[in-house]
Amino acid sequence: MGIINLIMASIKEIAALAQVSTATVSHVFNRSAYVSPELEARVMKAARTLNYQPNQLARSLRTRQSRTIGMIIPNITNPFFPEVVRAVEDVLNREGYTLVLGNSDYDLQKEEAYYRTFMAKRVDGLILEITPVKPPQHLYRHNWEDVPVVYIDRLYQGLAGDVVLVDSLAGSHEAVCHLLDRGHRRIGIITGPLSMLMASKRLRGYRIALKRRGLALDQELIREGRFDFPSGYEHARSLLKLPSPPTALYACNGLMALGCLQAIREQKLRCPEEIALVSFDDLSIFEMMQPPITAVSQPVYEIGSTAAEMLMQRISGKVTGPPRRKILKTRLIVRESSNGRFSRGDSAP
Repeated sequence: MGIINLIMASIKEIAALAQVSTATVSHVFNRSAYVSPELEARVMKAARTLNYQPNQLARSLRTRQSRTIGMIIPNITNPFFPEVVRAVEDVLNREGYTLVLGNSDYDLQKEEAYYRTFMAKRVDGLILEITPVKPPQHLYRHNWEDVPVVYIDRLYQGLAGDVVLVDSLAGSHEAVCHLLDRGHRRIGIITGPLSMLMASKRLRGYRIALKRRGLALDQELIREGRFDFPSGYEHARSLLKLPSPPTALYACNGLMALGCLQAIREQKLRCPEEIALVSFDDLSIFEMMQPPITAVSQPVYEIGSTAAEMLMQRISGKVTGPPRRKILKTRLIVRESSNGRFSRGDSAP
């Protein structure tokens, strides 16, 4: 009775602070009934304010397992993500788990809807890929959930969960230094949405590379894309039509690099003689393009398998304790699209 009274006292305090009923607090923590996002946010804020910690003994009574894992990715049409999913599925199949997939289209409302569905179906774990730098409100509830979560390319302060990151900053820095070493000084960059961690890291790598070579940052050469083909194409066209156009384009994902290549062809520019191209992301078709595209290669399969292994360790109880962070390295693969020495006068150091 002592444990139950202690739990109820905490719930009553949360309810009073959030100005809701104890039943509402219970529904939020136990997912036993629908609670509006507004009320849930008030309950979660009150719980954080009171530093509420759910009773671990009560949690241990939950033994029911669905043998399913929920995973949310942002863009199923991007070849990068299916390879990550395949790696996750390989690990889960080996362990006797089934993967349920949701595609958010970079839409936080869609992500939250999938999240709520997965939690209502009592998945045994979650793997979440890529949303804004600031954590969405619905993820704060995971500080009180007994469902393990692994984040891919997300690093959120104040949220429980293991993390798999790619060293986007170092990979981007290496790509830009490669172009600088080839004689380029006006390098146009097309980033992803800068509200996303990996996009901001890739831009930072670009900035650091220029600064270390003593080059001033030209904001005219920085364009914010959407990690898709159309935005790569649109921004590349715009950059190539500048009065003083860049001599190299750096696209911060593979789909945007393909858009850049289309714009280069339309302008009838020779690559790499008149315009070089580098991609962050190495798509399988890059070797077959004309010219083959230089790319920062991410360990895509390893990203997925590492996330799944970390999740299985949490579910099995082999790993307990504070969140872990795994950072994976990139590799620059130099191909024809950037491999010429550029020596036009306006690119001289």
